[in-house]
Amino acid sequence: MTPDDFERDVRAIVAAWAYICWIYLLDKTKRAVKMRLHIDNECFVQVYANLQKSLISYTLVLNRTRIYGRDYDGGKWHRHPYDAPESHDFSDEGSRETSLSEFLAEAQLILQASGIL
Repeated sequence: MTPDDFERDVRAIVAAWAYICWIYLLDKTKRAVKMRLHIDNECFVQVYANLQKSLISYTLVLNRTRIYGRDYDGGKWHRHPYDAPESHDFSDEGSRETSLSEFLAEAQLILQASGIL
């Protein structure tokens, strides 16, 4: 997969999620892509992939602070739980493979429960 392919896939996936208002491409190189999927000015999902290193990061950000996340690094997934986003959860649930669509569904539930959506 190339960075162009990854960007195209993200844009296609996001099209199914009405709570994402706009997409901003922060950076794209020969190896990596960083995008922000904006819910509003203060809340977004940041998607980062380094395709050479097989690193993926999905981060839900509110007021410049990560409130939830899932990362694939070193061949393993882990979660940054909503109730402790600075921690790393390697439990069965925390370490399961997570697609962008699954992460967006989780983010939507968090935002709805928090009254943001």
